[in-house]
Amino acid sequence: MSAHAWQQRFEAAQETIRTLQDEMGETRRRLLALTMELEEQVKELTAELRVAHEELERTNSEFLQLTLELDDRVAVRTAELQAKDEEIRAMSQQLWQAAKLATMGELVASIAHELNNPLATVSLRVEVLLAQMAPDAPQRRALEVVEQEVERMGQLVAHLLQFTRRGQQQISTLDVREEIEHTLELIHYHLRNRHIAVVCQFAPDMPMVQADRQQLRQLFLNLFSNASDAMPQGGTLTLQVRTNPPSQQIEIAISDTGMGIAAEDLPRVIEPFFTTKPEGRGTGLGLPICRRIVQEHQGNLNIVSTVQQGTTVFITLPTQHGQNGASFIEA
Repeated sequence: MSAHAWQQRFEAAQETIRTLQDEMGETRRRLLALTMELEEQVKELTAELRVAHEELERTNSEFLQLTLELDDRVAVRTAELQAKDEEIRAMSQQLWQAAKLATMGELVASIAHELNNPLATVSLRVEVLLAQMAPDAPQRRALEVVEQEVERMGQLVAHLLQFTRRGQQQISTLDVREEIEHTLELIHYHLRNRHIAVVCQFAPDMPMVQADRQQLRQLFLNLFSNASDAMPQGGTLTLQVRTNPPSQQIEIAISDTGMGIAAEDLPRVIEPFFTTKPEGRGTGLGLPICRRIVQEHQGNLNIVSTVQQGTTVFITLPTQHGQNGASFIEA
């Protein structure tokens, strides 16, 4: 091959190299432009991701706040539902008690006639004996006590009916101390046989109260009998009566040194048909009747008890009908 041919090939090779160099330069420029474009896109994506992250954090914060608010609402609603449930249970219990009272009323109505007939016969016989007896006869006082006891038994039947069906009160002006003493006279022998000492602490110059005499005597008799039952081995029955001039109330405390009432039973002793006495000895009506009598006289009845130490029943009665209170408890 001639020198001219080699010269031509060499020039062609150089031209190819120049072309390749130009193409590589262009490729380099394009790659640089693409790299810069990618960097810009990465910056934009990074900014968008940052914004999205901030938005996500705000959303999470709002969601957490909503969750807390929802928890609060659920807690409030749950408390409301629990309160409603307790209210429904209380109403159900009241309906159950009302049903039991209705049943008791039917039973009382069926036996009232059977009780009143023999009581009327005994009362008539006692009246005949008293009419035939000299005023100074030694047995007269005993017969008078029997007459009072028969009258009280008749009143007990009437008051048992009154527990389920209210009757007309016979209000008169009374001295509470005298009513307590008359009631003690009826139960004196029972207390003495049980070796129970009675301590009376009556304040002087007591105001009178407007009350039903037979209901007050039934109230005291029920409470004295309960105190006696709580002291089977004997003990002390303390009766306190005083006045509270600012509140215009008579304040009465009846305390025994008996077995006391368990803390879990104390809230229920006022409920009808609940009793802590052995089966066959208690009806569970004594304290509910006492509470009704006190309430009908616009008064309050409260019970404080400690097991193996004794029980105290606190009663407040207004000296002016229509007021009540519990200052004796707070004193």
